[in-house]
Amino acid sequence: MNKLYYVVCEEKDTTLFEGRYQGRTRGGALKFLKQAIGRKTLNGLVFTITEIPVPLIREIVAEMLAGSNVEVTPAANVVPMTRPEPEPKVERFDAFANAAEPEVTPATAKPTKKPKPQPEATAAKVGNPGHGDDFWAKARAYWEECRNINKTAVKFGLSPNSVKTRARREGWNK
Repeated sequence: MNKLYYVVCEEKDTTLFEGRYQGRTRGGALKFLKQAIGRKTLNGLVFTITEIPVPLIREIVAEMLAGSNVEVTPAANVVPMTRPEPEPKVERFDAFANAAEPEVTPATAKPTKKPKPQPEATAAKVGNPGHGDDFWAKARAYWEECRNINKTAVKFGLSPNSVKTRARREGWNK
């Protein structure tokens, strides 16, 4: 038996399709909707497919055609559809946003520290940020004496991989 479906499809604030479909299954209504809007998928769209019972429709139509003046009382559990109210705009109220700078009196003034002089940057940065060039010069001198990466690493508190990397980068084997 065919069922009657009410189909609505929207994208953002635009209604792409609104209408009825009569068929056997909800899947058929989905296929119909895809064909009606010309898309392979319904991704990104908001849609609803509601089954309307045909016997109920027949009863309603029969009453309307008969012209009965029976007053219809609304059901107790029916909630009228309304648009949701827009959420209020979120604003930040910062207590200090427009506050003027406080006046500094000599009693409350804090001594300001002089900025440390920045070391001059060399053209090519040599060395490891954690250790200076003197440190690595001593590590290389020790390595040249013993030719053992593990001993050098233990003596200077480094990992063997750090010593290997430094040796390869600076060409200690040459």
